[in-house]
Amino acid sequence: MPLTSMFEDMSKQLIERKEQGRLIAQANGLVKRNDETSYTVSSQSGNGSYDVVSTEFGWNCSCPDSTYRGIKCKHIHAVELSFT
Repeated sequence: MPLTSMFEDMSKQLIERKEQGRLIAQANGLVKRNDETSYTVSSQSGNGSYDVVSTEFGWNCSCPDSTYRGIKCKHIHAVELSFT
C-alpha cells in the first residue's frame, strides 16, 4: 500500500472515531461521570461499558482500541465532547 493511501486510511479512521464519540456523547446516559478523573462509557452495542480515566499523561480507556493501539478511541472522544 502506498504511503499516501495509508495516511488517508488512518485519517479516515480518526475522523470516524471522533464522529462515533460525538454520537455517544449526544446519547442520553451513555457517559457517566464517576468522580473528577473517572468516567464509565457504555458500549454502543449495549454489551458492557469501558472505563475512561484522566491521568497525568492524558486519557486512558479500557477498550481494546485504546489498549492495544494506544490511540484516542471513540470513548475518550465521547468523554471530552460531553464537557461541551
